[in-house]
Amino acid sequence: MYSIEKLPLQVERVHKPSFEEFNKLYAKAGKPVLITGVVSQWKAYSRWNPQYFKSLAGERGVPVKRMKNGNYREASSELMTLSEYLALANSNPVDKDRVYLSEQPVKKILPELVSDYSVPPYIDSKEPMAACYIGSHVYSQIHFHPYGKALLCVVSGRKRVKLFAPDQTQFLYQKYNFSKITEEPVDLKKYPLYANANYYECEVNAGEMLFFPIYWWHGVDTQEFTSAVVFFWNDSRRLRWSPPPGIPWHTPLLFEVASWYFKGKSILRKLASYQDRI
Repeated sequence: MYSIEKLPLQVERVHKPSFEEFNKLYAKAGKPVLITGVVSQWKAYSRWNPQYFKSLAGERGVPVKRMKNGNYREASSELMTLSEYLALANSNPVDKDRVYLSEQPVKKILPELVSDYSVPPYIDSKEPMAACYIGSHVYSQIHFHPYGKALLCVVSGRKRVKLFAPDQTQFLYQKYNFSKITEEPVDLKKYPLYANANYYECEVNAGEMLFFPIYWWHGVDTQEFTSAVVFFWNDSRRLRWSPPPGIPWHTPLLFEVASWYFKGKSILRKLASYQDRI
């Protein structure tokens, strides 16, 4: 165990590794890493700012999350124009109320941005999902991705990230793939086990990307205005169904059932829409 004096642990930072190096040292090893020299080559790196977004699609309606800061899991959704959202995101927040443009597929809500970036060469999937995250003064509570890997690519601004290996789950008050802890700094009177958790911490600056292996917990703090793309891609069922130490055995089953449930609902909605047109 690491003593509290040695925390936080440091995430390794590497410059533009080859796919083979990334796959061997980080993807297969299940180890996070900060990568430089890729995002900084995108056209987005010199373009993405509030004025650019407004010029492209300022009057377009976009779905945003509204939440108490940190309580990402219980966020509600609402629609507002991109200009309205950017004005809110760039203003000083009131109390703990926050809005956040997050988890939205870029191709769906802002297709004009797709040509500004390219899929990183480390993704071994033909169909990764690219989601945009644009906002400020927002904290996303500790959570993990149950289906596969992710690359957080910060285009402008910066994000501070805390990461916890799967074997730290016992200290994180798990509820599904979220922690019940919604605030940073953590209230140790309310969550005393957290004091035993070992964690990594890093700042992801504009032009850098951070790799999240499957089942690695992370909380993300965004203070200044920041734009980012996160690429998600699924691991094989064999890997998902063999979770690392610390992740409860029933976790893959829970999310597999949930996946089929939502796929079924989507199919039923499409069938209903088709019948309405007949």
